[in-house]
Amino acid sequence: MRKPILALTPFVLLSACGQEDPQREAVENAHDVAMVERMSKEPFKPIIPHAITEIDVARYGLDKPGCSFRKPGEKDPIFIANADEGFLRVAGDLKRYAAKVESAQLPGNARSTYVGLASWVDLVSLPDKSGGSDTTHWPAKLILHDAQERVAFMSEGVVTCHR
Repeated sequence: MRKPILALTPFVLLSACGQEDPQREAVENAHDVAMVERMSKEPFKPIIPHAITEIDVARYGLDKPGCSFRKPGEKDPIFIANADEGFLRVAGDLKRYAAKVESAQLPGNARSTYVGLASWVDLVSLPDKSGGSDTTHWPAKLILHDAQERVAFMSEGVVTCHR
């Protein structure tokens, strides 16, 4: 009787080889997905905004009531925003951003987040160290994110609003 059992042993072993451990397969799949995600990210490129000049403001009609963000000591803003949209000059092009209406409303009728086609801008109100902050002039931080949610530019400065 032992001979039939020994004769079936190779077939049992071969059938066991075809079955994979589900836990090991899940680990391998997770590893493969992580590798594809790493490989699909484009290399990081900082985004450097340039000043929006008075000529730009006149040419594109950006003198609507709203707010503008300036880096300390700069005359021209790098971001102009109102309740509906914001503008940022990058590599010679004036980029338009839509106000995210679900974001917080800041002093001067600005929004805290503006979304563009390949990036978005967060405008964060900072505490005023001098205690004189109002709705027309306040310290802020501008944070520009790239399409892959990385911080591509960040600067502290001042927001000035006009009606």
